[in-house]
Amino acid sequence: MDDSVRSIAELEGGQEDTAAGGEVGRFADSYASFTRIINSLQRRYIQLEDDFTTQHRELAEANRRLTELTERNLAVTEFLNGILNSINAGVIAVDRRGVITHFNSAAARILGTAAPEALGRQYRDCVRPGTPPDANALRSVERDEAIDSVERVIEQPDGTRLYLSVSTTILRDAANQSAGAVEVLHDLTKIKRMEQELARLNTLAALGEMAATIAHEVRNPLSGIGGFAALLQKDLDPEDPRYRLVGNILKGVGNLNETVTTLLNYTRFEETNRTEIAYYDFLQGTVRQFERDCSERLAGARIALRPPAEGVRNPRIEVDPMLLRQAYFNLFTNAAEAMAGGGEIEVGYRVYGREEAAAVWGKRLLLGLDETVLETTVADQGTGIAPENLEKIFSPFFTTRGDGNGLGLAVVWKVMKAHGGEVLAENRPAGGALFRLLLPVRRAGGQGVRR
Repeated sequence: MDDSVRSIAELEGGQEDTAAGGEVGRFADSYASFTRIINSLQRRYIQLEDDFTTQHRELAEANRRLTELTERNLAVTEFLNGILNSINAGVIAVDRRGVITHFNSAAARILGTAAPEALGRQYRDCVRPGTPPDANALRSVERDEAIDSVERVIEQPDGTRLYLSVSTTILRDAANQSAGAVEVLHDLTKIKRMEQELARLNTLAALGEMAATIAHEVRNPLSGIGGFAALLQKDLDPEDPRYRLVGNILKGVGNLNETVTTLLNYTRFEETNRTEIAYYDFLQGTVRQFERDCSERLAGARIALRPPAEGVRNPRIEVDPMLLRQAYFNLFTNAAEAMAGGGEIEVGYRVYGREEAAAVWGKRLLLGLDETVLETTVADQGTGIAPENLEKIFSPFFTTRGDGNGLGLAVVWKVMKAHGGEVLAENRPAGGALFRLLLPVRRAGGQGVRR
């Protein structure tokens, strides 16, 4: 091989070695770079693992604190709810849209709406506005104005008339903007009944003072007239015509004295000594006692006691038995006299369901939320009551009989009022009069009077 050829071959071999060396160098550089990246990733992974461990520990601590705070808040919420549900005042909270957010058990009892049915609903859909219509939480939110102790009357669907004292407070957020309102309700229904009873007692007190004055001014002259007439009668022969006239004077004095005594008894304040009785047993005993002790008043009439066909047959109620027996005696006497000594006096009773009692008698009687009505009827087969006298027969001294003093039915009215009840009179379509005696009675467990 000549020199030129050898030189070319050597030159080509050197170029190949140089190219191979360059590729190895690039590979080494790439490997070193990859190793650096791997090491960096490992360092970052270790750092992330440390960060994760730290953050996990911090998160666990935060969760522990959050759980503790949540449990504490739940305990406080349950405590506050327990307080709200244990008080007798109704509490209703609404947000700024008028949606009910809280409705305690007292509000449910007073308004007759279950709390689960009210929560989350519009206030106007659950609570009647009543009178005045502005005395509620909804209007307070709309007007951004609180109210204090405003009396509101609500007519419930069952006819119950509720008398409430209403106060509202505006709820505000951190920016002092209205966030809702709280309404507090107090049931005044029984207080209203007490006010009516107080007015009745005041009237009776005034009548009592008048009766005491009459007794003082009339009885003294009557005693003198009676005494002198008795002395005069002793000096007269029974055959003397003047003897009979003096006898009439003595009889008149006696009648006037009896009237004054009856008036004093009527105007006397009757404090009810209530005791629990089984009502059917009481009625049955009253009828038997009247038939035994007052047979001359019946004069041939008979009393038929009919217990209810269904429902509460022998309810247990709290009344004054003595006063109630006196009222029934007066009614039986009145019925027998109306039938002129013949016919049947029919006595019956029933216990109304709560809703029916409120619907039928809610406007005549102020029923408490735990009360219903026991109605007793006394009907006769007489001539009935003249329509123009139906509103007068319970007035003192009103009578259509010449020998009556007009206090028998007035005493019945007085006894029923003393029990917070009512007595009504009407004529039967078939003839005769019918008296309804209405007694508010407490329901047992919210369902009915005790059997």
